[in-house]
Formats: sequence, structure tokens, C-alpha cells
Amino acid sequence: MNKIKLYISVFKGASDGIGDILAPVSAGAALYSQDDPKLELCDDAGENISELNPSYCELTVQYWAWKNCDFDFGGILHQRRYFDFSDTAPFASDNKRRSKKPYRIFDEPDAEAVRRLKIDYKTISSLMKRYRIVAPLSENIYQSVSRYYDKNDRKGYDDLSLLCAVIDDLYPDYSESAGVYLGQSYSYFCNMFVMDRELFCDYSQWLFDILFEYDKRKPERFKYPREQGKLAERLFGIYMTYLKNKTDIPWAELPRAHFAAVGGVTEKNLSFDKNLYRLCPPGSRRRGLLRKLKG
Repeated sequence: MNKIKLYISVFKGASDGIGDILAPVSAGAALYSQDDPKLELCDDAGENISELNPSYCELTVQYWAWKNCDFDFGGILHQRRYFDFSDTAPFASDNKRRSKKPYRIFDEPDAEAVRRLKIDYKTISSLMKRYRIVAPLSENIYQSVSRYYDKNDRKGYDDLSLLCAVIDDLYPDYSESAGVYLGQSYSYFCNMFVMDRELFCDYSQWLFDILFEYDKRKPERFKYPREQGKLAERLFGIYMTYLKNKTDIPWAELPRAHFAAVGGVTEKNLSFDKNLYRLCPPGSRRRGLLRKLKG
């Protein structure tokens, strides 16, 4: 029986595991005060980068899982974002039809939501027999990935040019895919995935090699909170673009589940707002226009 572990990044809060599959992890635990609650699993155990959490966000949990955990299929989720495994015909390497919304909104990740999302061994095991990687369903943002980043996240420095220069130097085979992805309008969000162990390790090595080198090269005065976490979303898209265009690795993309009633929401993140979801569904032209106006 294959061992499946979906690690849930949790910041100073409580979260329940489901059987042997969902594994909540205290993210940035190295920075917790003595009074902050910790979960049984913490990202400051063993080899880790837990103290970098203000910049690396959920990636500190990914790094910890990569370096310290045993699994056949591993995934990274968030306390407010899971995958919807109930999708029986996902957009995939063997099914190019994409007609679903990128995510649905639920109240909280209780037992009923987990049941509806089909987060169980049978469903996930069957999916991973067909695909080596499961990614979030990419969302049409009606502007290029690079333009969206520059409008919303750039802080007085050309981050993406530096990122591409690092890719050119360390992993030049990915340079073309970087240009393709950053120039397109379909974007991957949330740093979520499920991969077989070999691919999990390959992606993690690639990702952290690039981010650590980027961090060395960027002037300190231009760095900002959550920077590596935001850049990693773009890097995941580049990695997926490379896998899709340059390899025969089978892949699938699943919608996400966003939980509106769980604490710890990112400031000004409207993706958990049910009214906005109804008025401007994700992936719609209306949502794309809103993104442009907001930027």
C-alpha cells in the first residue's frame, strides 16, 4: 500500500488530521513564542528553514517535508485551501477539456467538507496511479502572469528579471518555459500540489536552488514580506509549463476548496468572499476586469 501524506501548512492555529492522509504542520514554528500553540508536527524539527517563514510562507513546510518525511505521494495544502478530489474528469494530460471554476468556497474543513471533497485513500490513490503530479487548476487572469506580478507584488525592483537570470544560470533548460509562462494569462496560485516522491524531491531541489540564489543576489533593501512565497507561485507555473511542453510526465489539475470560516486569512484576500464569488466567479472576464482595476 502506497503511503500518501498531504501536509497542511498551519500558522499558529489548530487543525485536525484525517486518518493517515491529512497531516497538519505548524508553519514557522521556530518563530513561535512560548505561549503560541504548536501542533504535533512542526516545521522546525530536523533539517529545516522554519525561521525563514515570514518570507517563504508555506514553503517552510514543503522544505521540512522534503528533508525529513517518508511518503510515496506527498502534497502541500493550506489550512484554508485544500484540493477538490471529487472531480472525476480533471483537466489533464489525457483530458484537455477545462470547464470548471478554479475553486469553490466552503465554510470550514470539517468532516462533511472532507467527505464531499473525497479526501480519502481510495480516491487519491486511484488518481495518483494515473498522474505523477496534481496541480491547482490554473486560472485565466486576463493579463500576463508577469504583468499581474508587477502590478500587485513588485516593490521597486525588477524581481522577475532577476528570477529569470537565476534560472538562466542554474537551470537553462527551463528558460524557454519561463518566458512562455510569464507571458501567458493562465496563472497557478497557492503553492499547492501532490506529487510522487521522485517528482516532489526534483521539484523541491529545483525550487529551493533558485530561491536561495535569488535571495543571495537581491539587494537587502528591496526585499519584502512573503516574497519567496509569491515568487514560488510563479516558479511552480514555470515548472508545470516545462513538464507539459518538454516531458511526457502525466499531469492533472484539480479545482481548489477555499474555507471562508477559518482564521488566518491573508489581509485583503478576497478569494474567500462568497458574495464576490457569485458576482465575479474566478476565471471569468468579470473577475479579470476586477483584478485589473484592483491593480
